[in-house]
Amino acid sequence: MKQKIALAITMMALTIGATAQNSKSRFASETKPALFGIHYVAADFITPETFKNQSVSARNFAKLKDMGQGLSLSYWKGLTPTIDFSTRVNAIFYDYAADVRMEATDKKEIGLELEPSLNFRPIKDNNLFAPFLTAGVGGGYYTGKFGSYAPLGGGLQLNFNSVSYLLVQMQYRFALTKDVLKDHLFYSLGFAQNFGPEKPKVVAPPPPPPVADRDGDGVPDADDKCPDTPGLASLQGCPDRDGDGIADVDDKCPDVAGIAKYQGCPIPDTDGDGINDEEDKCPTVKGVARYQGCPIPDTDGDGVNDEEDKCPTRPGPASNQGCPVIAKEVIEKVNMAAK
Repeated sequence: MKQKIALAITMMALTIGATAQNSKSRFASETKPALFGIHYVAADFITPETFKNQSVSARNFAKLKDMGQGLSLSYWKGLTPTIDFSTRVNAIFYDYAADVRMEATDKKEIGLELEPSLNFRPIKDNNLFAPFLTAGVGGGYYTGKFGSYAPLGGGLQLNFNSVSYLLVQMQYRFALTKDVLKDHLFYSLGFAQNFGPEKPKVVAPPPPPPVADRDGDGVPDADDKCPDTPGLASLQGCPDRDGDGIADVDDKCPDVAGIAKYQGCPIPDTDGDGINDEEDKCPTVKGVARYQGCPIPDTDGDGVNDEEDKCPTRPGPASNQGCPVIAKEVIEKVNMAAK
């Protein structure tokens, strides 16, 4: 009895320690990999009956030699970081006919069971210790009869780097077919192993070397035509002071906006009349815009432009508004004739 109490205290201490663990990832995966296990198992049909029987004054746990014993093969697979699916095949030697169904016999027979279950943990699989609860349904073949039960219990797993596991379990099994089985306790101790390929460790590549950018304009020196002067990415890292889209290094007029045709300079105005040479019909003579950069015409060549000349087709002095001057003798003759 003392040994059982010590074992129970140890299990409680391990469970408390496991629950208090930091749940940060310590092993390969937060979800349990596929495992195959083998377990020593024991079925206790005596203890539940002792506690149910009111006429029995002393309620003691059954001894191991009085329990059915056997082996179990299991399969485990994580569904989520805190929920696992498991199924197990149990082979338990016990005198089911005599002890369970009160049939006359004096030999132990094998009970074969299949038991799928779900296992729930408060912490993720990637911890050294993890307690869990188990619930499922099971069925078996016992001395020529089929029976079923519902297991409910708990356990503790020790995870060794998500490859090997030590599993300790205890269940109370509620018999669903009372004529074949009785309620009983079930104990299991075993190992489970991941036989899958070991996951390669992912090694992060070293960070790339910093990109050289002496002028800090965001254009790497390898692509920067002006690596020591901050500039624009669109101009391969060169500046453009006048904003005409031509890099200063290629601009003959870097402080005055111009066009590429004139290497960054404005369109020239040779005669300085404010009309650029490309629009000026008379680029070497000052003119006005309404005559496309040419001077106002002087058709009669008298030095009075046609806009001011009252007689644009006949030469005349400016004093006479560009018209010819009439001789004095002619005026006198006209006046005499008028009398």
